[in-house]
Amino acid sequence: MSNNAAETGPTESQPASTTPSSTGGGESLTHKWRVPAITGTAGLVLGVILGIAVTGILGGLAEDREREASASAANEAAAASRTILPEAVSLCAADKEFAVEGDHGLSLTIDNKGDEDYLGGLSTKAMMCIFDRLEAPTAVIAHMQQTTSMDGRQTEAWDNIEVSWSYHPDRGMDSVVTVAE
Repeated sequence: MSNNAAETGPTESQPASTTPSSTGGGESLTHKWRVPAITGTAGLVLGVILGIAVTGILGGLAEDREREASASAANEAAAASRTILPEAVSLCAADKEFAVEGDHGLSLTIDNKGDEDYLGGLSTKAMMCIFDRLEAPTAVIAHMQQTTSMDGRQTEAWDNIEVSWSYHPDRGMDSVVTVAE
């Protein structure tokens, strides 16, 4: 019988041959690399997500700083624009009754004394001092000085300043100066 049993296969008393994957003590080659591969992939995905998030946050902070800097520069420029005309009037000791500031420092109305202005007016010297302080180009000053009573209202601009004026010998050269913010 023992020959017979060997030929037909294992019996209950003989254990079947085992493979490394079916034994409790040994692990297959595929199982050994799964955990590190899954862990590495998860770490890589998490790193990419965190990198994108951090880059977005830091980029947003940089954009916020740029916006704040631009707003601050614009506010400073607007504040400086509002002081140009009042400073010119003050430095030229112009009579504020005839050099009237308006629009929170963004406009100046000048009433220049003419030949028949019995109530007075700003002297031509004080008016030209104001235009000098505003750094009016020579061409603008020449245009103003060559205006006749028949020319009507004239306008010139430089930098962020615009002046419009009219002239008549009886009432002088009356002008409005505006500063753009």
